Amino acid sequence: MMDKEVLLTNYFSNRLTQDEEQLFNELLESDVDFKAKFDFEQDLKRAIKNKENQDLKSRLVSFEKEIVKEIPKSTPKKSYRYLAIAASVLILMGLAWMGYQDGSSSKYEDLYAANFREYPNTVFTITRGDTNGSLEREAFVAYESGNYFLAIEKFNQMPSEERQPYVDFYLAQSYLNSGTNEKAREYFEKTITKADTFIGESHWYLAMIALKEKDKEGAEHELKKLTEGYDFNKEKALVILKELN
Repeated sequence: MMDKEVLLTNYFSNRLTQDEEQLFNELLESDVDFKAKFDFEQDLKRAIKNKENQDLKSRLVSFEKEIVKEIPKSTPKKSYRYLAIAASVLILMGLAWMGYQDGSSSKYEDLYAANFREYPNTVFTITRGDTNGSLEREAFVAYESGNYFLAIEKFNQMPSEERQPYVDFYLAQSYLNSGTNEKAREYFEKTITKADTFIGESHWYLAMIALKEKDKEGAEHELKKLTEGYDFNKEKALVILKELN
């Protein structure tokens, strides 16, 4: 198994491969020490970012004072005024950039948190006395219990000729809920192009992936597709589109 420290380093450097991402999410669920280290590193990174923003703010204010101090006293009053305004503009631009970075990131996170919900199993009825031992039943039992890695395994074991069109959608859901966004995107797009159902829903969850990745253009594209042709979460999609602009 890959060294856990390397795995954490690759995560925070955005260098995880698809296999590493799957292992990473498995460890978050099953390894208490790994989860504790991850939480510590995440909190530390957040604290460092806040400290850097405060340092930048202090440097910008200090920079303004230095500019004003170094303006020759003989400078005509009108020119002095223009230079002081220019210094102030630099400060405002720097502070606005910091605010945009923090605010924009927070906005995507808030929209994702407020709107993402796991899609329930609406296609395969599971009862206690059911003796059906098919792979499809095993997959949906795993899905309903939140064991997404097992659900992925069972869905993928199903022969292609036996798979109903909705299986790709639930396979995408399983990948999404296990943190494997690229595979989730692949199967949502496959559902859109090859299935007759869950098309609007697939656009919605592709938009959720885009929000999670702070991809404004991608989120807008999927939400517009949804609102132009489907009713699923249409009102919510319109609200998110408004929030993104």
